[in-house]
Amino acid sequence: MLIRVIFIYLLFACQNLTAVEVQGLYEVEVSAKSEQEADRVEAIQRALKQVLTRILSGKNILQDDTVNTVLSNAIHYVNEYQYSLAVIKGKESMRLMRVLFNDELLIDMLHPGKLGYWNEIRPRTLVWLVVENEGGTDFFDAGTMPEIDAAMVKAAKLKALPVLYPIQDLSEARVLSISDVLSAYSEHLLEVSTRYDVVSTLAGKITKQEGCWRAEWTLYFDEKIDQWRSQCSSINEMALSGFQGVYDRLSSFYAVQPDVAQVNSFIMEVAGVSGIPKLTKVTDYLESLSMVKTVTWVGFEDGYNFYRVFYQGNRQILNDLLVKGRVLRIENFSEQNSSQVKYKLLVE
Repeated sequence: MLIRVIFIYLLFACQNLTAVEVQGLYEVEVSAKSEQEADRVEAIQRALKQVLTRILSGKNILQDDTVNTVLSNAIHYVNEYQYSLAVIKGKESMRLMRVLFNDELLIDMLHPGKLGYWNEIRPRTLVWLVVENEGGTDFFDAGTMPEIDAAMVKAAKLKALPVLYPIQDLSEARVLSISDVLSAYSEHLLEVSTRYDVVSTLAGKITKQEGCWRAEWTLYFDEKIDQWRSQCSSINEMALSGFQGVYDRLSSFYAVQPDVAQVNSFIMEVAGVSGIPKLTKVTDYLESLSMVKTVTWVGFEDGYNFYRVFYQGNRQILNDLLVKGRVLRIENFSEQNSSQVKYKLLVE
C-alpha cells in the first residue's frame, strides 16, 4: 500500500512540473472608485481586458475589432461580481471588485475572430532570477526579497502563467553559478534545468537604478532563444514585462489558431506504466504527435494511468496515429463506442 501511495505521489509530482490546469482564468480582481453604475462598468471593462490578454494570442490584441466589440459590451459576459470593503488611500477611498466572466459566452464570441485562443492547460516555466543591487549580485530569494517576490507573483497571475523557481539546494549550488545564468552560452544552465522537467526556461537579471527597475530577459523554448529588455520602470511593470514575453512566445505555440479545427479532448487509459521513466515516455510520445496539443495526467486506477489528451482533427485518424509509432498498442476497445479504446505501453 505504501509503495502504491508513493508511486501515485510521484506521478502527480512529475505531471505538475510539465503542465497544470490554471485556476481562475476568467476571474479577476480590480479596483473600483465606487459602486455607482458608471464606475462599475469601467471596472468591469478593465477586468475583461485582463482576461482577454491572458487567453488570446496575437499582435495588437486590444486593437482587434472583435475584442473591441466584446469590451464595449463587457457587462454582458459577467457571471457575477462582488465588492470588498473600501480601502482608504490618501484622500480617496477605493474598493476592490471581484469579477467572474462567463467563459462559454466569451469563447463563442471570440471564436470567429483573427486571434488564437489559449486554454487553461499550460506548461510550467522555470525562472532563474538574478538580482543586482548596491550590495552585489545574488540569486533571487523570495524570503529575503519580498518586494520582488510580490511583483513576480502578481505578474505571473496577471498572465495566468504557472511558474517554478529552482530549489537552489547545495548540489545545485555546487554546479551552477550566477555567471552560468547570465552567460550567452546556455548549455550548462539548460543541463541543470532538466531536473525540473519543464519545456520553457526564463533567465532574468534585474537591477534597481535611480529609483526604477531594469531587467534583461532570456527565454529558452522550443529550441529557440528570445531576448528582450525592460526599460526603467516600476517594479510591477518590470516583472510584467518579463512574463509578457513568456506569454507571447508560449501562447503563439500552444494557442488554437483561427480557421483550424476545434480542440477536443478525451480520457486515454494506458496500462503498463510502472514508473517515472515510462510515465515520461508516454507523455513525450503523445505530445510528439502533430494532432496532439497538450497532455495531462489525471489519475491511476486498476492498473491504468488516465491521461486527458487535447487534440485537433479527426479522432479516428488520431487513433491510427497512436499505434503507428509502436510505443502503444490497443489492448481493448468497445464495440459499442469506438472512442473507448484502452492501450498498453510496449516494453522495449
